[in-house]
Amino acid sequence: MTAGECLRRAQARLEKSGSDEPQANAEWLLAYALGVTRTYLFVNLSEQMTPEQEDAYEKMLVRKEAGEPLSHIVGFQPFCGLDIHVTPDVLTPRPETEELVDLVSARFERRVAYRFMDMCTGSGCIALALADRFPKVVITAADISEKALLVAQENAKRLRLEDRIQFLQSDVWENVQNTFDLIISNPPYIPSEIVDTLTREVLHEPRLALDGGADGLDVVRPLCSLAADYLNPDGLLALELCKGQAGAVARGLAEIGWNAEVKKDIVGIERFVLAQKI
Repeated sequence: MTAGECLRRAQARLEKSGSDEPQANAEWLLAYALGVTRTYLFVNLSEQMTPEQEDAYEKMLVRKEAGEPLSHIVGFQPFCGLDIHVTPDVLTPRPETEELVDLVSARFERRVAYRFMDMCTGSGCIALALADRFPKVVITAADISEKALLVAQENAKRLRLEDRIQFLQSDVWENVQNTFDLIISNPPYIPSEIVDTLTREVLHEPRLALDGGADGLDVVRPLCSLAADYLNPDGLLALELCKGQAGAVARGLAEIGWNAEVKKDIVGIERFVLAQKI
């Protein structure tokens, strides 16, 4: 069977199974099974596949048909130019979180010795992206999940960024002691009643990283209420939130003495809050 024939059959199967983005997922999995880029794949669809390649692709397709995320099948997710190792113990990094990293990076000088905090670090993707961009930074990457921290530590070691990141198991501020120039977080923010309505792919991810309680703000509230105690003068608080939350969170911060602004993501959703204590 040629790569093109295999791809067409795979796309039809994923469409039938209700998979998200069946064409893109079929292409990514086939490229991974063949050990080539998607660009190479498109140019060489007439090439014959070996029985071993067909078998490897079939095993991946079965997992995708069952709703498993692409990142879990191939074991990584590209993020800010880095390949982040992903397991079922951590949230798969999303493009909107890359936008948050870009927004924050523009606020700081690249070669200054800053101290940053990444709260709810998960896979460590935010901390790792910032460590890669800021060579003199020291980052504390905190998470309540021991399993998530093990994944983040493995990522830091593999990417040779472990000398810039300190990992801390903490329920929000429970074990945090230092102060920081930046506190950044992509916390659990999905309202509980919505979590079970998410796609099969998302439901393969840890509920702990998704479920933000009744209104999605169970972690955001304590994070914001004490953030000023852990920020250096002129320090920045940066949050990624759910659709419909950013305005309310910004207003709440303003009520307790913050200068807070809301930023939209690339599709126009009010997704981010950037705030400084007045």
